[in-house]
Amino acid sequence: MNLIKHLTLLILFGLLITSCKPAEDPVNHESADLILTGAKIFTSNPQQPWAEAVAIRNGKFLYVGDSAGTSAYRSENTRSIVLDGQLVIPGLVDSHAHPGYVGVEQLVDLVHTNEDEMFAAIKTYALENPDEEWLRLCCWPVGSYFNDGRGPDRQVLDAIVPDRPVWFVSEWWHSSWLNSKALEVLGVDQNTADPKPGVANFARDIDGAPTGWVKEGAGWQHFAEQFPISGDADVKAHEDNMVMALQILSEAGITTLYDAGNFGFEDLVYGFMAQLESEGRLPVRYEGAFQIFTPERAKLAVSEMKRYRKAYGGHRLQFNTVKLFMDGIHPNHSAGLLKPYTDDPTYVSDTILGVEEVRDLLLELDQENLDLHVHTRGDLAVKRVLDAIEAARLELDGEIYPRVTISHLGLIEDTDLSRIKELGVTCNYTPWWFDARHNDPMEVSLGAVRYGNMYRARSLFGLGINVTFSSDEWWGGERLPTYLNPYFGMQVGHTRQYPKAWREAGDTLIRPPANERLSIEQMIMGYTRNGAYQLRMEDQLGSIETGKLADLVVLKDQLFDMEADDIWQVKPEAVMMEGEIIQGVLPGETQR
Repeated sequence: MNLIKHLTLLILFGLLITSCKPAEDPVNHESADLILTGAKIFTSNPQQPWAEAVAIRNGKFLYVGDSAGTSAYRSENTRSIVLDGQLVIPGLVDSHAHPGYVGVEQLVDLVHTNEDEMFAAIKTYALENPDEEWLRLCCWPVGSYFNDGRGPDRQVLDAIVPDRPVWFVSEWWHSSWLNSKALEVLGVDQNTADPKPGVANFARDIDGAPTGWVKEGAGWQHFAEQFPISGDADVKAHEDNMVMALQILSEAGITTLYDAGNFGFEDLVYGFMAQLESEGRLPVRYEGAFQIFTPERAKLAVSEMKRYRKAYGGHRLQFNTVKLFMDGIHPNHSAGLLKPYTDDPTYVSDTILGVEEVRDLLLELDQENLDLHVHTRGDLAVKRVLDAIEAARLELDGEIYPRVTISHLGLIEDTDLSRIKELGVTCNYTPWWFDARHNDPMEVSLGAVRYGNMYRARSLFGLGINVTFSSDEWWGGERLPTYLNPYFGMQVGHTRQYPKAWREAGDTLIRPPANERLSIEQMIMGYTRNGAYQLRMEDQLGSIETGKLADLVVLKDQLFDMEADDIWQVKPEAVMMEGEIIQGVLPGETQR
């Protein structure tokens, strides 16, 4: 009996000793490659929003916490940097970008304040460039052609340039104005069917003849064929523009992006991106897409995505999300609205695909483990996408693979807000569009009430919906670096105003509703954690957490405390991707 008691006591004592010993954590036995201390780190992790130090090993965060806690991860080979209170945020995600399309259009800018000057400039340009087969011009003002109830007419351009085709893009880009020669070259006449009446269509006169006003995919379907990028000089210019756009994004702290498509130039773009990756020069994780901008293209989506994966896919360059244009934009009346346009009550809105067609597309994507990103400017387009998701779920007894993102979201019907949450849909915005404008043509099209209820991103945050942010810019020109800049997006999303330097003196107009202005925390979350979720990368990046890829941005500016009107001028000191500095330098170090 005594022997049994002694053995029992020994076993209990051993268990007690074991229970008092600190649990062994294999992480504690690893030394870090790099330790950053003394920082103000906004992690985008709701369970640990702030920290002051990180330890990094093999491109991943080994430790996130206070500076004292890094001692367990130091060795003689550990690089250690003390930050002087600099703000550190996760690497940023641009959830709807077009770096491959920068400079593709090669348009001649003929912006003028009135029609007479604009038409005179076209005539002058035509006379000075007699050898150009096509005249590719920009930018006619949409508002001028709606305010008096008329649209652009091919005969006006015919009188100026009768013998050569003219492709004249509007200031809003989603419309083009063609002369008769251009329509002839495209093979468009009275008998040509619209890709989708009311959305992607050729405007027509009372007799059904095309007027020369071409909307959305009706024009885009011809662009790559008519204006291929060929010849060494043009190819080189396009490649230089892509490199420039990627560099601008990378320097701003973008480490991951979704390319929302390239309007027929995909093979050229993705072939070059694959080349950059093979040469070690692709500075971001790059998600490519196939675009659906006419109903016929929906039939090609899956096969093309599979082809892109096989031909161009790599470690950083991947293809997981199809892009669908469900509608167009409000200024040219191609956005799908539940109620008529204020300035054209007879116009009947529609969408590129109907509910059943989107449902079928979702079911096809489900079979291939692909996601869907949808351009939805109008409330009708939003509603039909939500209806399609519900129908697809019903077909599959409640669950579908595709994560669906609806983007731009000028208008959402109130009853659909809760449905977005229930269906797990992500909402993507380009926040630099939230600017306040006097005499905005969209207010004429929508009326004061609807116009005053646009871009309600803060309300979506309040409902717990995943909201993401993006640049959606490709136009080029001197303001390209600004429009690609996520801090410009943060400022306009936060203030609902353009920078003071861009406004008339004393102009304090805030885009309504003013209570939809976003906090800096919401802006950063939309560019980080939420963006990672949209792209199915939430387990890898989007927040500064142990085990995730070590992407971060070091800023000397304190975004949370600085003057709001200066945010757009923020420039990172350093950008890190998977533990390596890819832009700038860390304090105290020289350029690597």
